[in-house]
Amino acid sequence: MTTVATGTAFVVAAVLGAAVYRDASQVGLSPTRWAGIVFGSTAAAVLFRLVVPDVPVPGVLVIAVLGPAVYLLERDDSTHDDTADPTTLPSRSSRPDDDEE
Repeated sequence: MTTVATGTAFVVAAVLGAAVYRDASQVGLSPTRWAGIVFGSTAAAVLFRLVVPDVPVPGVLVIAVLGPAVYLLERDDSTHDDTADPTTLPSRSSRPDDDEE
């Protein structure tokens, strides 16, 4: 990996971290934590590629995508959070006429 590619990758990781920081503060999540997770996973993938040049590319991509993917799942869960009801299954209908059977 060249110096230019490494620098570009770290700039992309920093931009992703900044975007997540801004978005997390608007959604109500911990911006520092999530920006760190996203930046950390992306930067770790770049470092793995630098330190171990023979590391498989799919493994590097999985590590790079892990932080943003987990953030998106947490963001979706926090914006569509319904209260949990331990007495019903999620697939069960909430219509009153279904309970009469």
